[in-house]
Amino acid sequence: MPELEEKQVFDGEKANLLVKDLRKSFDSGMTKSYGWRVSQLEAIAKMLEEKEKEITEALYKDLGKPRLEAFITEVFNFFLS
Repeated sequence: MPELEEKQVFDGEKANLLVKDLRKSFDSGMTKSYGWRVSQLEAIAKMLEEKEKEITEALYKDLGKPRLEAFITEVFNFFLS
C-alpha cells in the first residue's frame, strides 16, 4: 500500500509574496525579450524530460489517465507545438 502523502495547505501570504515578485519581474521588462522566452521554453522542455515519469504517474493517480495516453497528450504534445 502506498504511503499516505501529507496534504499541503494553501499559504495565502506566501502566494501573495510570489505574485508580487512575479509582477516585479514582469514590470521590469525582462520577460519581453526573445532570448528570455526561449530560455524559459528550453527549461520547460528539460523539466518535462526529467519529470516525465512523475507527471504521467500523477495523471494516472489523479485522473485515471493511462500512462501512455498521458505521455502522448500531456508531455510529448509540448514538443510538437
